[in-house]
Amino acid sequence: MTFNRRSFLKAGLAAAVTAPVAGVHAVEYSSKIKFDKTADVVILGYGGAGACAAIEAHDAGAKVLILEKLPQGGGNTAVSSGGFMVPKNADEAYKYLSATFEFADSEKDDELVKTFCKEIMGVKDFIIGLKPDTKLMIYGHAGFKSLPGSDTIDKYRIRGKKRGGDMLFDQYRYAVEEVRKIDVMYETPALEIIRRNGEVVGVVAQSNGKRINIRANRAVILTTGGYEYDKQSLRTYALGKDIQGLGSPGNTGDGLRMAQTMGARLWHMTSYSCPVGMKVPGLKSAVQLNILAPSHIWVDQDGKRFVNEKGLDNHTCLYAVNQMDPIRHRYPRIPCYLIMDEKARKAGPICGGATSGYALNRENYKWSKDNSAEIESGVLIKADSLKELAKKINVPGETLEATVARWNKDINNGKDTEFGRILKRDPKGKTAFAGREAPIVSEPLGAGPYYAVALYPTMLNTQGGPKKNVRGQVMDPQDKPIARLYAAGELGSMWGSIYQGATNNAECIVFGRIAGRAAAAEKPWA
Repeated sequence: MTFNRRSFLKAGLAAAVTAPVAGVHAVEYSSKIKFDKTADVVILGYGGAGACAAIEAHDAGAKVLILEKLPQGGGNTAVSSGGFMVPKNADEAYKYLSATFEFADSEKDDELVKTFCKEIMGVKDFIIGLKPDTKLMIYGHAGFKSLPGSDTIDKYRIRGKKRGGDMLFDQYRYAVEEVRKIDVMYETPALEIIRRNGEVVGVVAQSNGKRINIRANRAVILTTGGYEYDKQSLRTYALGKDIQGLGSPGNTGDGLRMAQTMGARLWHMTSYSCPVGMKVPGLKSAVQLNILAPSHIWVDQDGKRFVNEKGLDNHTCLYAVNQMDPIRHRYPRIPCYLIMDEKARKAGPICGGATSGYALNRENYKWSKDNSAEIESGVLIKADSLKELAKKINVPGETLEATVARWNKDINNGKDTEFGRILKRDPKGKTAFAGREAPIVSEPLGAGPYYAVALYPTMLNTQGGPKKNVRGQVMDPQDKPIARLYAAGELGSMWGSIYQGATNNAECIVFGRIAGRAAAAEKPWA
């Protein structure tokens, strides 16, 4: 089946929006249930984790069936930057990754982290082996350089002409569909789990407008992604408001609800990968901010700076903006505002070198080189003076002028006295994204006109979901495995509140493969 971008976009968004709500309850098996299809291992969701699980289950001798609710596979993997983290040393990686849990006080499963650090060392060979003539490149390093072991972190991509996420998923697609001929049913959302005496024996899905029953002889693997586009889950688990989606609109919490119907233990429900970004008229998803020009600051709704704008790892921005004001009953930083001068506007698109996101990769939005189209559409608000700009965005004019004056004075004096934003980068230093960090980080705001851009949390990944063990089995609240139910990828991710970039794709590979092998090894039920 072939697709062009327009047909995919139209059909894909329609499928994501109109599909019945999945996982409302589980169906009890009885002899009256007639199965329309049968496989050994049934995989729900065809992103990176689902593809890796399918490859390993097939190679272990299982008959595999993948159900994908959208017209095309890929999930968040295909609209990510396509990176996967492979460290130089497993022990140093364990130190570094453990530290990300410790300083955020996130729940850590030590055996999962150890297993990840061991298995990730062979991932480069796995990826290269999926398709002939594959070459890899290092594109970045650790996001949190103060943590022990940070020097061991390298981020890899497949070298090629397409965007990184498409390059990575094309690798999987080739291995799944062309080499192994694994059966993939598109536009077939899973709706409910079929269970028998507490074990999973199949799923109910919708295909061509009809409910179908699918028997899973050995196991079901949930690889359905997160809940970025499920408003109810966002209200329940994410502190903040107006949280936008950055990744695949297919991520509507389906696997989360299905796991709950089986009594799964949930974890990491308040952990996310969430940059800030812009709403653009006519787009279904947001566009990530990645401004390279140095003459800019962020201010809250009171016209004040509140953070080191260039000290944040982009995956952690939600935690900088979702502070609630319990006195005035508001979120004073949602939206917050990017404030910049004419020099910054002319320097290049404020989305800069960003490569992640559905808007850029599937809606095919092209941000104008000088931001002029976005002035026309109202994304950038223009004014001749700071006082006029403040009035347009409804922040106190005198405060905004004072904030910019202090910033300018500080930078002219060589030091940001409020939040310690650096002025220049070490040209020899490692960065999280090589080539996407400008050498000059901070400059005073110069002559007008001036510009403001409303910034919102833009959810790329939610980490929460059913907890799994080192075999990929979904666990119940007593930490006992739920029979024949597995999970991998973003759904129930092992990562906590502090997320190292490129480890979601890496986790998809490691635990997708583990879950696929373990599911294929189950004895068939009768």
